[in-house]
Amino acid sequence: MVAVIVFVLINFALVIIPFAFYIYRPLRTEKAIKRFKDWLISHERQIAAAVALLAGGYMVISGLVRVT
Repeated sequence: MVAVIVFVLINFALVIIPFAFYIYRPLRTEKAIKRFKDWLISHERQIAAAVALLAGGYMVISGLVRVT
């Protein structure tokens, strides 16, 4: 039950916090979001490679643990 509440709070925080910033400082928030999106687009290959490396590493390690 606690895990569900924590999960819901994190999900709501991902929406409520940017919304609150947008209400109080709309121009600054828009600039920050644009800057983040630009960074994300310029680094998308590195991010995808890191996610694939982590997922592959997890699968290899869990497979080795199950075999031994």
